[in-house]
Amino acid sequence: MSHQGNLRERIGNDSRGLWIAFFGPDGVGKSAVIDRLPAKLGGTFSGFHCFHFRPRFGRKTVAFPVTAPHAQEPRGWLISTAKIGWWVLDCWLGYLFLVRPARRRCHLVIFDRYLPDLLVDPVRYRLPPTTIPVATWLVKLAPQPDVFILLDAPADKVQARKQEVTLAESQRQRQAYSKLFGSLPRALVVDADRPVGEVANAVATIISSFESPVSSFALAPLQRRNPESQDCALADTQTVT
Repeated sequence: MSHQGNLRERIGNDSRGLWIAFFGPDGVGKSAVIDRLPAKLGGTFSGFHCFHFRPRFGRKTVAFPVTAPHAQEPRGWLISTAKIGWWVLDCWLGYLFLVRPARRRCHLVIFDRYLPDLLVDPVRYRLPPTTIPVATWLVKLAPQPDVFILLDAPADKVQARKQEVTLAESQRQRQAYSKLFGSLPRALVVDADRPVGEVANAVATIISSFESPVSSFALAPLQRRNPESQDCALADTQTVT
């Protein structure tokens, strides 16, 4: 936790709010942790906003639980590449008109998954393997969150909570997330192999350690906006317990 001051310096002081993207496989507890953050953070932020994977700027949709993330066949290369390009554009529109203004108002902006997630689980996003090289390049063009947080737990523990993919796939995803977080800036890994309340406390402590309390605003409830229907070290990643 001693590195959190450095994290605030690397993010910069031009923004009073914070933008965090959470990663991890289905069953690791992302949604449960995110739902607990407004209460645990008290008056640290004047508002909270939550998105799923991308902003979906200008659209209002209803969230549907994802129970079979690998059920659909991949799209073709051309359509998939165009989709990724559109997602990058959507992320920029969302950043300029939703995320950035919210950060300036001292809000906490949370993404439950974000664009790099497609590099870990392309099947979930119906991407064929042939798109991965161009996807890796396109993802880097999207605006980047202030902090990337990975909730990490052994594959067998994740499987005990949800069995939407095979054990082998859960093991593969854990390794892929570890590799991804080794390449991301401002990346933190939180041990999620414990009760969800303890995980939420650990995440809230991370956030509070580099954000000054806000006493002049009333705490706003978490706002889940335009959800996607598909459902501490800095340069080097380390696990936060």
